[in-house]
Amino acid sequence: MKNALITAGMAALFVLAGCASSSQPLPETTPEGLELVRSDKHSAVYIKPDAQVAGYAKFGVVPCQVAFRKNWQRDYNSAHRSSSQQMKQRDIDRIKRELGDECTRFFTDALNEAPAYDVVSEWQQGEDVLLIFPNIVNLDITSPDLNSPSMSRSYSASAGSMTLYLELIDAETSDVLVRAYDSKSDPETFVNYANKITNRQAADRLLKAWATRLRAAMDDAMTAPADPM
Repeated sequence: MKNALITAGMAALFVLAGCASSSQPLPETTPEGLELVRSDKHSAVYIKPDAQVAGYAKFGVVPCQVAFRKNWQRDYNSAHRSSSQQMKQRDIDRIKRELGDECTRFFTDALNEAPAYDVVSEWQQGEDVLLIFPNIVNLDITSPDLNSPSMSRSYSASAGSMTLYLELIDAETSDVLVRAYDSKSDPETFVNYANKITNRQAADRLLKAWATRLRAAMDDAMTAPADPM
């Protein structure tokens, strides 16, 4: 009997950032040999052929890395000439650190929900561990809360947007089994006072949705019937 394979059901959970608006077709394969899986929702997930999930007993969450949209700091500071409203590197580093910690926590908590997976906090290369590596890229914050003595307030209808770049990696071989993208924006509702709390609430909504989707996909893959020989 074979272990259950990663299927297109997992692929349907993620949507490629900008896929719908891109005029360039996506490559069918990656240099590592991952194959594109399509869906009716403009999904773009690359999966290694015959990649197995059900064979893993231990799982690890790699600390989430965060990257802002290219030139975001320059563009933001160009629109805010006051020195008290300028985005400093220390602000960038703080936001990346805090958002990265939140991202890691949500994915770890999702795997720890009952019935919990065996989540390990440490592993060595060569161990039979499936690594979940969430990354946030293209982070675009509309009204960041700065560590500034200024009493000015920022208002916005949306907290901004970001893209999840997720990989599932075999710790034993370092092979990437799945690579998926999903771009999300905070829904525009009404103009509201934006600060650290409201920005985090918006980010948490997206992170929780992503982590919940991954957990559901993992459950499906782990309980899928094995293929006969």
